[in-house]
Amino acid sequence: MHEEINIAMQQWIADRSDCRVISPTALAIAVLQRFEPGRLEPHIEYTSLEHFKQMARRVLAHRFGEEGDDNPAYEDQGQLFSGHLQDRYPIPRKRNAEPQYKLRFLLTERERAWNVEQLRKSASARLAHADALEAEGLAA
Repeated sequence: MHEEINIAMQQWIADRSDCRVISPTALAIAVLQRFEPGRLEPHIEYTSLEHFKQMARRVLAHRFGEEGDDNPAYEDQGQLFSGHLQDRYPIPRKRNAEPQYKLRFLLTERERAWNVEQLRKSASARLAHADALEAEGLAA
């Protein structure tokens, strides 16, 4: 069932290629309603939606995050930039707020700069890790 839900989430994202911003909650609600179009008991609906939101956060992060495994910008196991920019990028958010992914061509200058900074931070952290691992091997 997990894979079926994951596929439905991927399809919903693909079908919304013109949607300005996609959030985990919107994705979760849409897919939950696809599998249960009726009315669930409120406690079951709440817990189901919370689990779907968690799955949606993972799907979106893997697809549009700077280190996402399914990110089209990284074709070699998420390690190397492929030369292709992704369609959506995360936008800055307040602490504990839900992530949102905006179409690249609609990013403001500030949102684009924030993404550039996040990508550079990620790259710096990976380089520091590689340097430490290399140094440890040289010291041995």
